[in-house]
Amino acid sequence: MTNKVGSFAGRMLLVGCGNMAGAMLDRWLGAGLDPARVAIVDPAASPRAGVAQYASLAEWQAAGGTADWIMLGMKPQQLGEVAEELAPMVTGEVTLLSILAGVSLADLAARFPDARAQVRILPNLAARIGAGVSAVASLGAPDRAMIAALLDALGEVVALDDDMTMDLVTAFTGSGPAFVFRLIESYAAAGERLGLSSEEALKLANATFGGATALLSESGEKPGTLIAQVASKGGTTQAGLDVLDEDGQLVALMTNVLRAARDRGRELADLARGEG
Repeated sequence: MTNKVGSFAGRMLLVGCGNMAGAMLDRWLGAGLDPARVAIVDPAASPRAGVAQYASLAEWQAAGGTADWIMLGMKPQQLGEVAEELAPMVTGEVTLLSILAGVSLADLAARFPDARAQVRILPNLAARIGAGVSAVASLGAPDRAMIAALLDALGEVVALDDDMTMDLVTAFTGSGPAFVFRLIESYAAAGERLGLSSEEALKLANATFGGATALLSESGEKPGTLIAQVASKGGTTQAGLDVLDEDGQLVALMTNVLRAARDRGRELADLARGEG
């Protein structure tokens, strides 16, 4: 993987480098991407050794900046303003990458019609350590081998035929780590309420969730199979499961969580198109 990312021969510009774009960049740099091949346009981004950083696109251009890969990593609401300035730079030799929530491939093609390809990527924060999951869909003629190398370095990759389900994927995998972190936080808080110290509760919660997900991944078994291996009829685990499973409330709760995140993605898309 390192060799594939290290063989990246183009020049990449990140327009916006917040938490998610920054996590991707840090992973790529750690996997061998030459920092001299990367530039960031974001006055607030944390500096990276060897990576040129500019406050604006105009400043980048004035410095003679060129790119054949451009990744959009700013807020979706900024797309209109950014696209007006950036579109003339996105020529037929440029592959446009976007991690903007709610901004469809059709939106990208309309704003950057001359790009070699428009590629929509939905990663999550675990990409920082190469344990993320990224959904990807594209238009045009992207260099699929290079895109695969970049995304493989971030973790699992799910290639979609189109981006019709991307709003749900954004909620499901992109927002998902925050939901898991909240569950862990709540699990620890419950342990603390019942008598554990805050340090004990958080340490045990982290180990419990981490071990469970690692076992699920390594075993290849379905969650229900592993649940049956832990729970026995009339036992302590089953008593807790009975509360979780009562009236399907847990599934209903998670459905509402995902629906709210998905619908907000659609609202952001409308704002990006100036319809909000």
